[in-house]
Amino acid sequence: MIEGVLRGIKAVNRLILIGLGIMLWGGVMIVLLDITLRLIGSSLGGTDEISGYLMAILAAWGMGYTLTALGHIRIEALRDRCSNHLKLALDVLAIASVAVVVTLIAVKGWPVFERSWLNGSRANTPLETLLWTVQLPWFLGWAWFALVAWVQFLASLIFIARGNQARAFELIGTANEGTSES
Repeated sequence: MIEGVLRGIKAVNRLILIGLGIMLWGGVMIVLLDITLRLIGSSLGGTDEISGYLMAILAAWGMGYTLTALGHIRIEALRDRCSNHLKLALDVLAIASVAVVVTLIAVKGWPVFERSWLNGSRANTPLETLLWTVQLPWFLGWAWFALVAWVQFLASLIFIARGNQARAFELIGTANEGTSES
């Protein structure tokens, strides 16, 4: 069952990644159009604001994928010198820490969205963007990242309990790591 959940998360993350790529491409096109218009003395206006919102949303949603792809940066100088049992313990501590911190960010992000939604808050910019329209996808990205982190954490504990350390390393270890026993 846990393998099915992990496959499902990877499949959803692939779809998210495609959507993020399309959003990024769209943002680049808007900026390029604005640059081109500025060359002839005109402008769309607000492209800096739009690209800032876009980057916040892309980052929040992209982190869940990056976690499943083992793409987050780690300081491995000490870890590489440890036995596999200690490496695994450090990996479990790391994924648990990520899950807790990201959950706190998502929990604190909800009231930000909720306040903007209830108050109809707008950005203090020429575009006067309804803030909730940007904060909702931003918040959902953090919530998705938290969900992915907790699933990775719990799945790693299940694999360790089953004696499948190699699978736990595949899930929460580093991308360039061998799993030979020490």
